[in-house]
Amino acid sequence: MKPARRSRAVRWCCSAAWLLLVGCQWVPTLGHQRLAADLDAKRASVPDAWQGGVDWSQEQPTGWLTDFEGGSLRSVVEQALAGNPGLKAAAARVDQARAGVGTATAALLPTLDGNGTASRSQRPGDQRFPGLAQQANRFTTGLSAAWELDLWGRLADQRGAALADLAARQSDYHAARLSLAANAAQSAVTVTELRLLVALSQADVEARQTQLKLLESQLDRGIDTETAALDVSLGRADLARSKADVEERSRQLDGARRSLETVLGGYPEGKIRGLDQLPRLRGSVPAGLPAALLSRRPDVLAAEQRLRATLNRESAAKKAFLPSIRLTGDRGFTSQQLASLISTPSATWTMASQLTQPLFEGGRLLAGVKSARASYDEALNLYAETVLTAFREVETALAAERFWSAQEAELRRALEQARTAEKLAGGQYERGLADVLTLLESRRRAFDAERALIAAQANLARNRLALHLALGGDWE
Repeated sequence: MKPARRSRAVRWCCSAAWLLLVGCQWVPTLGHQRLAADLDAKRASVPDAWQGGVDWSQEQPTGWLTDFEGGSLRSVVEQALAGNPGLKAAAARVDQARAGVGTATAALLPTLDGNGTASRSQRPGDQRFPGLAQQANRFTTGLSAAWELDLWGRLADQRGAALADLAARQSDYHAARLSLAANAAQSAVTVTELRLLVALSQADVEARQTQLKLLESQLDRGIDTETAALDVSLGRADLARSKADVEERSRQLDGARRSLETVLGGYPEGKIRGLDQLPRLRGSVPAGLPAALLSRRPDVLAAEQRLRATLNRESAAKKAFLPSIRLTGDRGFTSQQLASLISTPSATWTMASQLTQPLFEGGRLLAGVKSARASYDEALNLYAETVLTAFREVETALAAERFWSAQEAELRRALEQARTAEKLAGGQYERGLADVLTLLESRRRAFDAERALIAAQANLARNRLALHLALGGDWE
């Protein structure tokens, strides 16, 4: 072939191949209509409004840390996001998925390799003339290219699966950030709650010690010895119980502190203080519609992207039954002398195409399709389970919000009445109008009411944090 014709042929082949490459990118993924129908079917049971909400606004909950007053929650969350090793591991998984996209994209492009060889060989000489052995040198260098034309979009489907995996990993990372922020805040609330309970128990011990001294002084003065001895025994029993309560609360506080320090990415020394005080809620909870939840909760988005990835892999497995075309070519030089290797007479080139049609592979391709379809069915049901779990968490947290709020209000009234009763009982006891049992019972009720109120306030804050986590609220 003349050089001019050969050059035109090469350009024509390259142009045709480029058009094939561009055209292959638009071959649809097999089953994309089935995916849309399956998603619509799973979403058909979504209600129009939350069942657990009463007079909630329809605004999206964003910037959820502003829902809390006091407590310095933001500093705890920022520290956790900066130092938690689990979150860093989630970020590394995103980088892995991003590299997987690069690998899948490279399969769509031609490969180009450089090569070079040098060899020396010897063949036996003519047996009639011993010693006349033949020796030869061979030097080659050049470039070789190969390209599989993605006629049916099989490689494009694999790249689409890698992109969906990347999107799922990114959603997993956002879910991990949100979960870490909420868990760190909940742990800080627990540490603060236990610290307040320890302080309350210590104050109770001090009050009972003072009371016991008064009872013992009456016993020493010989005033109604039998009754005074009974009062002292009761006072000592209550004091011992209060001291035991301090130890129990201190043990719980130590464990909670170490857990929080681990979440924050630090060594679990058991010395972190927690928050300055229990955070107070600013007002009612803004909640969105269930349809809005599907478009913003990270774990739901991740489940949907994994479903799309399995569909792309199923499509690629089906397209593996179709023929494939592979283009190869090389351009280089070969010579027996190294000095004359790079020269026009030593130039070589080849161009070839290969058509491959699978005929019999022992059922491997069919098994690949069945496996991919089963993976799709698994991902579809996992998506449905994730959506139902999201709805359950939101509905539960919305209902619990009302219960905890009502309980806190009642406990506040109970504490006011218990403190009033304790004051009245103390006055009557000093005047001899009430016995020590009445006094001890009134103080126990006041202590229990205050302890229950602290727990209810902490539970209300933790539930609000769980609600933001369920709604997929952002922490910025």
